[in-house]
Amino acid sequence: MATVSTPTRSHAAEQSVDRFRPLSDEERKARSEALRKAFDEWPAEASDGSDSDEVWREVMRGIDESRPQRPLFEGMY
Repeated sequence: MATVSTPTRSHAAEQSVDRFRPLSDEERKARSEALRKAFDEWPAEASDGSDSDEVWREVMRGIDESRPQRPLFEGMY
């Protein structure tokens, strides 16, 4: 039987994956503003019209009907 060696990460790579660089207050504020701006620029209606509220109510109802022991959306449709 042939075996395939699996690549291993170096110790330095393992350390860098598990650590986050703390953000300064200015960096955190800049990221928050960038995210807020992206959401503000997002089209209010980026839909083809096929995802109406009624369609979503049917989706939620269908999910709940398929798992009656643990409904997720009860009262939302």
